[in-house]
Amino acid sequence: MFADMACQIEAARALTYQTCNLIDQSDPQKTYLSACCKLFATDVAMKVTTEALQIAGGYGYMTDFPFERMMRDAKITQIYEGTNQIQKIVIARELLR
Repeated sequence: MFADMACQIEAARALTYQTCNLIDQSDPQKTYLSACCKLFATDVAMKVTTEALQIAGGYGYMTDFPFERMMRDAKITQIYEGTNQIQKIVIARELLR
């Protein structure tokens, strides 16, 4: 599980860096890749925190440990600045142009 989590985090990080590079260059695909980045990175954050909570077992639900806060933080990233459902609409719109 740790290996999968690490690979997903690195993939999200690479996509974020690629998106930032396109934005700096004013590339026409920046809207598409920004939506992909937001969708993927927030889903990875939620998946990784869920798996971390599973690894921690019962300790993950206790407020003495940071897991429950991290999970709440990961979930809110899927919601604010445009929900992931909206990001899917943006991606589809950009693909169909």
